[in-house]
Amino acid sequence: MLVDAALSALLNVVLLAGIPFLIYYAYHKRRHGRGLAKVAGRAGLRIGEIRYLLYSLAFSLAVIAVLLIWPPPLDPFLREGSPQRAFQGLGLGQNAIAMALLYGVVKTGFAEELLFRGLIAGSLSRRLSLFWANIWQALIFLAPHLLILRIMPELWPAIPIVFLGSLFFGWVRIKSGSILGSWLIHATANLTMCLSVSSRTAG
Repeated sequence: MLVDAALSALLNVVLLAGIPFLIYYAYHKRRHGRGLAKVAGRAGLRIGEIRYLLYSLAFSLAVIAVLLIWPPPLDPFLREGSPQRAFQGLGLGQNAIAMALLYGVVKTGFAEELLFRGLIAGSLSRRLSLFWANIWQALIFLAPHLLILRIMPELWPAIPIVFLGSLFFGWVRIKSGSILGSWLIHATANLTMCLSVSSRTAG
């Protein structure tokens, strides 16, 4: 199960982040003569301003608190097609934690943040105002996440939350020049949700 989770995370990173980044790099190398370090920095792969990382840390702690105090109903996350279904009954052992880290930090957190915030939000912010770049990147991020309603239609109230969260992610990325802050929040939310399912279905 852990091997499958690792392979799935690797595949997602390659398809969702690696290939788009290589295309982005090849374009900038050919068109502008930019090196790998310069292109990586433009894609948000750098530290950025520390204060925005601190804002993101505070936001992440708030996300953990909300999910622990008001956990969403379990049933939708245990259905066929839900990525959290794999965590059913695992408890909080090493296997569950390792799988949650792979899913939350690598498979979704890093892959989606590099694509949506690093490449898309970064490119939009160099062509549009902060307001419009942020709105568009949030809408683009939201679009594929609407597919979750096919599995969990009763979670439609979460859609505005995803959109508002994406606006904060985009603001942090654009202002800081880095994806670290948004990656931290995204990973925290997904990691907490996976471990919540694991612990609440244990035994």
